[in-house]
Amino acid sequence: MSRIHVFTSAAGNYLPKVKVLFDSLAVHHPEWQRHLLLVEDWPEEQCEGVALDAQLHQPRDLDIPDWRPWAFCHSMVELCTAVKPFMLKQLLAREDCDAVVYLDPDICVFSVLSDVVAALNNHAILLTPHQSAPEQTLSGVMANELTSLRHGTYNLGFIAVSTADDGNAFAQWWCQRAYRFNRDDVPNGLFTDQRWMDLVPGMFGGVGIMRQAHLNVASWNAHQRDLTWGAGGQVLAAGAPLGFYHFTGLDSGNHDAAMLYAGQPDGVQADLVQNYREALTESERHYPHKAWSFGELADGTAVDAAWRRAYRDDAVLQLRFPDPWRSSDLVGACEAAARGISPRYISPGYAVRDDQAVDLGRVGSHLMRSIKKPSAWMGLVKLASRIVGREGWRGLRRRMSRSGEERM
Repeated sequence: MSRIHVFTSAAGNYLPKVKVLFDSLAVHHPEWQRHLLLVEDWPEEQCEGVALDAQLHQPRDLDIPDWRPWAFCHSMVELCTAVKPFMLKQLLAREDCDAVVYLDPDICVFSVLSDVVAALNNHAILLTPHQSAPEQTLSGVMANELTSLRHGTYNLGFIAVSTADDGNAFAQWWCQRAYRFNRDDVPNGLFTDQRWMDLVPGMFGGVGIMRQAHLNVASWNAHQRDLTWGAGGQVLAAGAPLGFYHFTGLDSGNHDAAMLYAGQPDGVQADLVQNYREALTESERHYPHKAWSFGELADGTAVDAAWRRAYRDDAVLQLRFPDPWRSSDLVGACEAAARGISPRYISPGYAVRDDQAVDLGRVGSHLMRSIKKPSAWMGLVKLASRIVGREGWRGLRRRMSRSGEERM
């Protein structure tokens, strides 16, 4: 497995982290072709200032249907994860590609990932679990195992996919699920793109679970990975060279809190964090802060998270405002719609515009069956009443539209 492409997905505010990641990849895997999926909508001249030794892509380059109104439905974290499978699919289609590795921007590679490369020779999809050993204390179960049940068994800071049939089938499936259901909605069983991976080992062949202690070390599992210093200043995990460390939660303070909770505020892990922070400080000099491209309407109004959810969940709003970024009446309409959406309701997400019109043929066929059979008419009335009570009139309209069909 020699022709490997690696990419990360990040908004402009994470460029310092991307630089640290790519610098580490250049040391340990210079043969991998590096790609940055920059989740912005920057003009070409602004992209030139990124100055990374990597190919740069933006969402507009990925053939995502109706990508601008679709992007409006997502927060920054949601959008940065929702675009990942589309980038994966595009890279897998290249003639010079045998496999694709994805790494989160807040990861740093510390040694050659030879076991990942070897596993790609025999597997179509590689995943790493959050926990690879049972917790031994009640506090550990509550802090880590229960969190994995809520947020997903596998951590999508890493995934590797080959061009095998199962790999391509997985990429297509992931694109379909991410297009409609890439949400941070833990109460309804969704956590961006991550919870979907729980289904992958049961749905696809050729899945490899990388349980090695030196891969995807992070705050939630470092206490089980036996981090030590080896010869020449190399960090070891369970006696093997540390492959990559995931510095998630560093900005929010969650990483430091997890270290304290695990009783490991000092030692090798703390040294890794300190060294990473110093590398970030140096990297930040190259990238002054810029506002997120998808954080404001065209007139400069900051987009509220409730407006995004309302637009995502309401097919009528999507029809009324095909370009939400430039619609002067959008704010009031979204605020009114948001008041009628139940937090327990999971909508089918953004519908491609061709699917949003009411399907008159579908409605007519239901009416014809009802006329021929009175009991069917009563059943139709009761069903419509239940839908209106649970989802409102907009929900009934959505279910009569083409987007109500099982079309991905």
